[in-house]
Amino acid sequence: GFCTLLKKNMSDIESKIIAADAFHASNKIRENYDLLNELFKEDTKNPELLWRLARANYDLAVETTKKEDSQLLTEKGLELINEAKEKIPDNFNVYKWQGILLGKKGDFLATKEKIANAFIIRDNFKKAIELNPKDSTSQFCMAKWCWSILQVGWMERQAASLLFGTPPTSTYEECEKYLQDAWALNQEGVHTALLLGDLYYQQKKYPDAKKWFDTAATCPAVTDNQKRQVDEAKTKSSKC
Repeated sequence: GFCTLLKKNMSDIESKIIAADAFHASNKIRENYDLLNELFKEDTKNPELLWRLARANYDLAVETTKKEDSQLLTEKGLELINEAKEKIPDNFNVYKWQGILLGKKGDFLATKEKIANAFIIRDNFKKAIELNPKDSTSQFCMAKWCWSILQVGWMERQAASLLFGTPPTSTYEECEKYLQDAWALNQEGVHTALLLGDLYYQQKKYPDAKKWFDTAATCPAVTDNQKRQVDEAKTKSSKC
């Protein structure tokens, strides 16, 4: 049939990439990472492999609770995504994952460097959304960017003004819009529901916050990171 014909014309690497995508979709983080790493040994220049392996490094970096492991995986992911971006500059995935990995790198940087990266991260996410507005992760990432900017304290903002003239800015409304768009595209994302809860809680809109924390608490949780977020949502809901 057609599928067999398709498989015959497909290279071994392409069919294994499809298998890796299935692992990723079902949150099999380690299996996805291991398979992509094996493929990478055979083909270090394939951009479709490069961005996926960058994503797999990020997934492991978030899953681990060891800071030094997380940092190494993040650095490796950035190397891979930078290379992929040179090869496929019109693929939304490279902008999205470069932005995500730069954001993750912020966990290990001083405020000054973090703020310098903030503009690059924002532009990456905006470009990813422009190239594919139907991707819920890119919408969520833009919301998370807005949220992190809203958390920057007055002192840090003053320091940023001295360094950059105009530090990056955002509003609760902008953050909420991206979150609602992300949720409309994927109504199982515990990270989206949890951040909506945080957003309303910070604005003292407690009934709305509780609603979203409760929603987050019932979202599917497969990975350790998702389970941690479900627990966090339950704890936060009890405080509303």
